[in-house]
Amino acid sequence: MQKFKFKLDGLLKVREFKEKKVKIELGEILKEISEVEGKIALANKAIDETYEAQEVLMKDPSSGRMLQFFPYFIQGKKEDIKNKENLLWALKKKYDVKITELATARGQVKVMENFKEKKLGEYTKERNKKEMESIEELLMMRRSGFDASKE
Repeated sequence: MQKFKFKLDGLLKVREFKEKKVKIELGEILKEISEVEGKIALANKAIDETYEAQEVLMKDPSSGRMLQFFPYFIQGKKEDIKNKENLLWALKKKYDVKITELATARGQVKVMENFKEKKLGEYTKERNKKEMESIEELLMMRRSGFDASKE
């Protein structure tokens, strides 16, 4: 009897490849999310440091031009944070879409694997049945051969 061959193996491999591709894309999105969150944290830290520097500068006599710098810097950082938060929101939306895509891809792979296992089970049963029939035939031939030799 022939060796088991799953006719849809190519399709299964394509679906597995798609699942791996989606996992890689998810990893990239998560990496981007963590980078953006890190940049937001750095901007917030820069704002805090600016306030501290402004307080230190205010203790000593200084020019008005120097003091004008701080509000503009802080405003720019806050706008940068707002932009980064918008980017973060978009990345999280993209992440949610990829999660559903991954679930679909996993489901498709699982269906194909289950189908392959079912076909393998059927093949194994059929092979075992044929082997048992062959064994029974051999036993029958031996019995009939022994019976003929006794006479």
